Amino acid sequence: MNEAQTAAFKAAAGNVEPAVLNLLFIGSLIALLTLWAGWGFVHVYRGYAAGNIKGAAVQRFVVRVVILLLVSLYLFAN
Repeated sequence: MNEAQTAAFKAAAGNVEPAVLNLLFIGSLIALLTLWAGWGFVHVYRGYAAGNIKGAAVQRFVVRVVILLLVSLYLFAN
């Protein structure tokens, strides 16, 4: 961004640098995804331990969550 755009952004964002907000939003996204993955792992494990979920479904869930986290980290945390 040029100086005029940066000044306009800072004026609208309460005098906060764009890089700080970028870090805040990306950190929030990664934290939310990690919490969601942990919540999902707990619920899938409970279902597996109770015999309601088969091992193949647990494996698919784990693979999908790992891929989601890796792609999100690659795309947003560069």
